[in-house]
Amino acid sequence: MSESEWKKFDVRFGLNGRITDHSRFLRSLQWDDPDHEGCVLDLVRELFHLKPAAIIDLVERTNIQMRLRKNHRDLMDVWDGSADPMVVALSHGLEEVADSSAYIDVKPYAARIQASLPGDPHQAIGTTKDLLEATMRTILKRRGHANVEKLDFPALCTQCLLGLIGTTAPTTAGEEHLRKIASSAKVMIETANELRNLAGTGHGRVVGEEVEIRASDASLVASNGLVLAAWLIRTAQDAESGCGG
Repeated sequence: MSESEWKKFDVRFGLNGRITDHSRFLRSLQWDDPDHEGCVLDLVRELFHLKPAAIIDLVERTNIQMRLRKNHRDLMDVWDGSADPMVVALSHGLEEVADSSAYIDVKPYAARIQASLPGDPHQAIGTTKDLLEATMRTILKRRGHANVEKLDFPALCTQCLLGLIGTTAPTTAGEEHLRKIASSAKVMIETANELRNLAGTGHGRVVGEEVEIRASDASLVASNGLVLAAWLIRTAQDAESGCGG
């Protein structure tokens, strides 16, 4: 990868200068020094558990795919046959949130969700709820709503999605179906909050009696939550710019 690509990679995955501030990473690339390969391997080792979406991004780049398929066919055979759909879904959700960050930046929540999986599913669920709540409160604040901090979660969700669900009869079949989708999204957001109250972080519980949550189920909640947050942000942005249709 070029120096520019590595710099973009650092920013995109929130590596906080792990590449750009490294004393040797970019310099060894610029001078084609033999220690550059070691710098890349060290980075990959760090990202393998902390940033799985970043590993997927690296391996799926065309130039890297070509090189790996030429020199490490056995490795790519394993990669092609063992993709975890939950990791792919989570990666997609993270990208959706990152693409929406120019309007409302919720990447810190996304980073905490990513860091908590698969090891801490309860934290992932708790942070997903926090992400959705922060997104909705910020949207309402931007719309000029007063005292958004005082709204409980159900009221917050109703206020935020009111314009999408509508209060009058739909005028077209397309509008009717889109309202059904918005209603389903509302249910999913409310259910994420209910699950967090039952099993997520944020409530002291009797040790040893916590509700068991599988990492795969937490990944489902988190990936959906990320996509829903990005959808809410983009919808609000469209409405604010007057291109909401």
